[in-house]
Amino acid sequence: MYPSIEIKCDAGPGFDLVRATDVSEEARPFGPDTGGLEALRFDPGRGGSVADRVHGVLRAAIVEVRLAPGTPISENSICRQFSVSRTPVRAAIQRLSEEGLVDVSPQRGSFVAPLRIDGLRDSHFIRRSLELAILREVAGIWTEEMSAEMRAIIEDQARVIEAGNHDGFFEEDERFHHRLATFCGRDGVWEAIRGAKVTMTRFYRYWAHPERLAEVLREHGAVIDALDTGDAQEAERALSLHLDVVFNVFDRMSEEERRNLPA
Repeated sequence: MYPSIEIKCDAGPGFDLVRATDVSEEARPFGPDTGGLEALRFDPGRGGSVADRVHGVLRAAIVEVRLAPGTPISENSICRQFSVSRTPVRAAIQRLSEEGLVDVSPQRGSFVAPLRIDGLRDSHFIRRSLELAILREVAGIWTEEMSAEMRAIIEDQARVIEAGNHDGFFEEDERFHHRLATFCGRDGVWEAIRGAKVTMTRFYRYWAHPERLAEVLREHGAVIDALDTGDAQEAERALSLHLDVVFNVFDRMSEEERRNLPA
């Protein structure tokens, strides 16, 4: 029923976890781009305030781990790189600090925030609670048209995996979950989920291994299969298993592996 993906998956469900010191940058599938701030591009012609645009560029780079945890965020460097004044840069960094993505210290400067354990737990709790509530509403209005649309998204995910397009995979993954929210008119709730799951997204991108991607397709498919049969309880169970994978794996990490989360 679902596209065949030529991805070896010996490890079974869950992520293959490795310490940052064990894997080269070339081998790490979604790991940080070593280009740092110098690799970022700023488009001065786009709409919105300068502060909003600077914030958007930096936020995307942090969430996508193109700026790794611990990377210095220098106002002077950003001003030079983006050819903008200090005021909007300072405002953008302040917003990132309020979002928990940048740590600001008067003595040490500003740095991309580490992946904190408490933040991961909170991110998981909020996302799980809200997405399961959405699924319960969707189950009551499920149609064949909705099913066809969701299966098309799964097929799109398969194509980007085969193309080795990791950024495309995460975009399609977000589209899958977002579409469930729009089916029941919960776009506002989706924005809350989107904000809350930033820590989980960073964790996925830093630690996920390609073998995990085929498992995501099967987990998405299991949710849709259950909705198609009218089994809301099974759909909820399938979505719970899908969302819990990241934390089940985290809980299995040794203390040494947890200490080696990028900081």
